[in-house]
Amino acid sequence: MARSYDLKDAGLFIRDLTKDLRAAAERGLLAAAHRTVGHIVSSVIPATDPVPVDKGLYRAGWRARAIAGGALVYNVSPHAPIIEWGAKVGNIKIGRAMIDALAEWVQRKGIGSTVVKSRGGRHRVVKATDSQARGIAWAIAKKMQQRGIFAGGKGLRVLERAEKEIPRFIRDEVSREIGAL
Repeated sequence: MARSYDLKDAGLFIRDLTKDLRAAAERGLLAAAHRTVGHIVSSVIPATDPVPVDKGLYRAGWRARAIAGGALVYNVSPHAPIIEWGAKVGNIKIGRAMIDALAEWVQRKGIGSTVVKSRGGRHRVVKATDSQARGIAWAIAKKMQQRGIFAGGKGLRVLERAEKEIPRFIRDEVSREIGAL
């Protein structure tokens, strides 16, 4: 509902207008943050080489939330920092957890599988055994230790690449919210 102001209430009008504009701008910033998340998931990640998606946890981990005076875009997946910034050669320590995770990945991707022909002439794929998968995982881990993880330890910089569109998203969304006043 529109309020009316008398000329003597100009200060009150300015205060209310400032409050309304600030609230609209904050709504616009949150909408821009949500658009940024959508842009990351639908455009930036698919265009990344290598695509950092195995089970989809990284892609599904992107979030946007309001903070005082603005909005925040972040990823909740535990491996997001390694994908974003990489892991340099000297920082990679091979341990049981790393080998277990890599061995599971090797088996899931079918690496080390062999094709066996049965007596009836049919072919079937036999996945690598646990010990074979662990051997392949060890070799991958050693290579990671020599090269770094993700772009030689520099990372894929997914959020950094998405930042190019953020000013446009902010301009569009804040303008839309202020125009709705």
